[in-house]
Amino acid sequence: MRATEAELRRVLAEAAFCAGYGFELGSVADGECTLEVPFRPAIERPGGIVAGAVFMAAADAAMWLAVLTRLGPQDRAVTAEMTTAFLGAAREEGFRCRARVLKWGRRLVYGVAECVSDGGRLLTHHTITYIRTEEGPRLVESS
Repeated sequence: MRATEAELRRVLAEAAFCAGYGFELGSVADGECTLEVPFRPAIERPGGIVAGAVFMAAADAAMWLAVLTRLGPQDRAVTAEMTTAFLGAAREEGFRCRARVLKWGRRLVYGVAECVSDGGRLLTHHTITYIRTEEGPRLVESS
């Protein structure tokens, strides 16, 4: 891995787009990241369910960190596309979001993320494509 767990924790803590969600780094491996999202009333929408934007932000942040595990904490890859399927509601409960890279390309990185309740219910499924905006370290494409 090109980024240590400590570096990824720092990146997550300093990322303005993650502020206010309470994301906590759960685990990391090469091309994988899990975030823990504790329940807080601030992430509820009217009706008492966790807002969809929170799931999308968690999936995006988890994939970003998964990408950085291989490209390093200074890489400037950004989200190019995300498709989200909302499969279940979370009511007054935290959840975990696991992202993993499926395909490393020279410019595009493709992966998936899933958010599950603390009880293991699948809440959302995301497909995410990242694009590398600057030249960084060369990757060996996987087949």
